[in-house]
Amino acid sequence: MQTSRFQLGLIATLAVGLGFSLASSQAVGYPAGAAISMGANPLWSKGGTSVAVTAVIATAPADRDMVLTDLSLSTHHDYDTKAGIDVGGEAAGRWTVSGKDGEAYSATTFGLAMTSGVRVPAGQTLELTTEGQPIDYFMSGYYAQP
Repeated sequence: MQTSRFQLGLIATLAVGLGFSLASSQAVGYPAGAAISMGANPLWSKGGTSVAVTAVIATAPADRDMVLTDLSLSTHHDYDTKAGIDVGGEAAGRWTVSGKDGEAYSATTFGLAMTSGVRVPAGQTLELTTEGQPIDYFMSGYYAQP
């Protein structure tokens, strides 16, 4: 049985096509939607003790949003206190941080790790509200495109 030139040409063409389809190409990654926009370190964090009824924790820069992803509240007293966060004057969350009865100076911590977070639009404030009792706080998140 003889192989025709047509068959040889077809086999060669298919082999070259298969080679090109299996060849590696340069990987390119694209962000999915409005993603982090601040370069190498887009993170922010704030912490301290609040004794005010309303304390401004941070103000989002005019050119970008802030997203709050982690929140930790604790009290070193033997009473419960209500605490919350407001964004631009609007309530974003309210919690009760419980103290340990009779165990003053034994910190009780309320922690929250959010998957999607709380958005603080550009130019607006992130505030911590309490009943006026001392409360320790730590908040962190990242900057994003508005």
